[in-house]
Amino acid sequence: MPLREYRFEHPKTERTVLITGWSYLWAGFLGAIYVWWIGSGSVLQALALNIVFAVGVVGITLGSSVLPSLYQLLVLLVVMPLAVLVQGSLMIALIRDGFRKRGWLVRMA
Repeated sequence: MPLREYRFEHPKTERTVLITGWSYLWAGFLGAIYVWWIGSGSVLQALALNIVFAVGVVGITLGSSVLPSLYQLLVLLVVMPLAVLVQGSLMIALIRDGFRKRGWLVRMA
């Protein structure tokens, strides 16, 4: 799953918003707050995704408590970065779709 970079341009005001690789990290950590801060996309959908990912990560963490400690560590080292990456990609997709719906030009940077 490549981290695509986007450039959103308003057709009349020529305001530009850039989404780079760091944006995926921030979107993964901040979730709905990042979607709200960028100002595009459905914040309610982003909040629902945050809740789903939080429940999933907590469930996996609690479920791994029956494993030996080395396996617990390995599960957390795999699950946490993966959850941040997937959540960040989904948040960026919400932002991208929000800009498209509002009539902005969406370009691959």
